Amino acid sequence: MQQSPDNDTANSPKLSDKEYRVLGLLIVFFAIALRLFKLGERVFHHDESVHASFTLKLLEHGEYSYNPAYHGPFLFHSTAAVFHFLGINDTTARLVPVFFGVATILALFLLKKELGKSGVLWSMFLLAFSPSMVYFSRFFRNDMIIVFCTLAVVAGTFRYIDNIHNSKRYPYLILTASSLAIAVTAKENAYIIILIFGAYAGMGLLYSIYSSWKRENLSLQKTLLLKISALLPFLPEFILSGALFIFIVMFFYSSLFRNDISLFSIVERAFNHWIAMHRIERLGGPFYYYIPILLTYEIPVILFGTAGFFHFLKQKGQNASFFIFLCYWAFTSLLLYSYLQEKVPWLVVHIVLPFGILAGAYLGELFSRKNKSIPPEQGLLGGDLSSLTGPEPSLRAEHPGKTRTLIAGILALALLISLAQCISVNYYRSMEPAELMTYTQASPDVRELMEKIGGFDSRPETLRLYVVDPNQLYWPLPWYLRGYEKTGYSSKLPASSKYDAIIVPISYDMYKEISAEEYSSYNFTLRPGRDFTLYYKT
Repeated sequence: MQQSPDNDTANSPKLSDKEYRVLGLLIVFFAIALRLFKLGERVFHHDESVHASFTLKLLEHGEYSYNPAYHGPFLFHSTAAVFHFLGINDTTARLVPVFFGVATILALFLLKKELGKSGVLWSMFLLAFSPSMVYFSRFFRNDMIIVFCTLAVVAGTFRYIDNIHNSKRYPYLILTASSLAIAVTAKENAYIIILIFGAYAGMGLLYSIYSSWKRENLSLQKTLLLKISALLPFLPEFILSGALFIFIVMFFYSSLFRNDISLFSIVERAFNHWIAMHRIERLGGPFYYYIPILLTYEIPVILFGTAGFFHFLKQKGQNASFFIFLCYWAFTSLLLYSYLQEKVPWLVVHIVLPFGILAGAYLGELFSRKNKSIPPEQGLLGGDLSSLTGPEPSLRAEHPGKTRTLIAGILALALLISLAQCISVNYYRSMEPAELMTYTQASPDVRELMEKIGGFDSRPETLRLYVVDPNQLYWPLPWYLRGYEKTGYSSKLPASSKYDAIIVPISYDMYKEISAEEYSSYNFTLRPGRDFTLYYKT
């Protein structure tokens, strides 16, 4: 399957620009609906509640200090603005991830030249209802910001190179620099993205220098001088984009230039903390940790992304360099995140992104042809199809449409399974401990607890409530109890017994301390393995 400049074959049914835009916008609206439907229903994960509490502190008191354990400042500052204009609740807290989740789908429009119209639409469709992409677009964490910025850097870079000799390149350079800067202000795995892309750019530059050296038969020194002289006209815009990058990074890390912090200390803190976390394997897991998650939720992305990987490695044509990069990006992402000892489900989206684009590109090329056959040498995995069509090679020649029909059937089944998983994990089982995606998700019991507390005679401003946990793992309670001004948190029981209610681990027998006639009890699960009891005056 050779690619022409616009990634469409001569015998392809052409999508008009109007059809392309309409279909793309329908997919975008579909993505928005999936991400906004019942957005506030799921109880906050303890990470979400910590982020929301920090955001509230920033909004109300202007206090922010960078701590790499809770990632960068962008999420807090952007959500503080949302809180200011739209109010403070679980739904508004998740709007920034929703925005970037949808923006990721939109950013694929910038890769039409490489993917073709069909490839763009297939990639958009696969990522629009990808269970992990939807779930973490509805999750108050930083990862969807990184996902968007990663794709924006890729799209901006390729569009910049494509327009290198005209003024249209400037907006794409700004997009690339600002997206990379926002990624750095969002979360520390931006440095992983810089490593992946930087290594590829470095290898490409070395290969270019070596090729020129051999082809022109010049000395290495003269070859280097020629390369440098070719880059000199672009030096001013590189310097300005670098200044923009630094400005954005410092703007957020200094909390709008209110805190004194240096660029060096930002990088040092990030690397020191996360290298230490990797060494101690704080959240360690096996090398194959992400494989069960991918096979459970992302069958079409992984199946056809892998097919695309093997197919595009052999691709020739104008866009071959893009697909070689895409294969490299997918492979190194899977490899690096599998290696790092910080195994958590939300990192899977950084693997799904490049594989989803590979899958979309492959499906776009496969199903854009009018004829019903696939070249004999190409199949589902871009190789010999004997394993699919049986031992007799003549079968394929006699029935060229059967292999395509088989692949279409596999695709339809995979899409149905993935869509069912998307609906299940996002709307029905989003708080089930058995789901691989949920990971220490807070229990729906928290909602019932808040209803019970809300029914007390005491008003929120007068209710004396203590939350006791020797491990201080009582999140997300501080978020949900934020309106109860006299709430106290402690690792041990308070010296005074003057309280209207107290929450303690279920192992505590508070009736040794208080009267069973005066206090009633209510047991609830905070999150898996964390059971508590509420004792309250009756």
